[in-house]
Amino acid sequence: MNAILRFFDRLSYGTGWLAALVLLAIMALSMVEVVSRYVLQNPLILSDELGGYAMVAVSFLGLAYCARDRSHIRITFVVERLEPALAGWIRLATLLLGLAFVCVIAWVCWDFIGDSFKRDMRSNSLLRTPLKWPQMAMPIGFTLFALVLLGQLVQAVQNLRHGRNVDDFESKEF
Repeated sequence: MNAILRFFDRLSYGTGWLAALVLLAIMALSMVEVVSRYVLQNPLILSDELGGYAMVAVSFLGLAYCARDRSHIRITFVVERLEPALAGWIRLATLLLGLAFVCVIAWVCWDFIGDSFKRDMRSNSLLRTPLKWPQMAMPIGFTLFALVLLGQLVQAVQNLRHGRNVDDFESKEF
């Protein structure tokens, strides 16, 4: 089981790096657009559309990486004031609820992508981009996010069973 969870951890780490590379591509595209528009007086037609698709990819591919690093925003001021045992159970419940919520979103996104493939939906721009490709970041990102949350839930249950704090993790890996 731990080998599978470590694989998901490495996969989320890889998608985090992929999101970072896409962010670099957005920066490069923006620089090319500035030069093209203001130096060559010939703006690129595709930069806005491709930049938007790339931002979507960065956002959704980065979800699992942020969960892996435990860097999503958490409101902890109430939980910090509770007894450690109760706080652990609340953390476990929030992981379970978060996992359920993310699984539902992933399911809906996969259904949405299936519809994009069936209808061959395209953008209403000059590029006529097939929308299935930029939209793939949504279900992939949410599925990986769910897998990371599942790994954290398994680790939290193991910690609880061994009398450790639910949030005690030896490393960022599961």
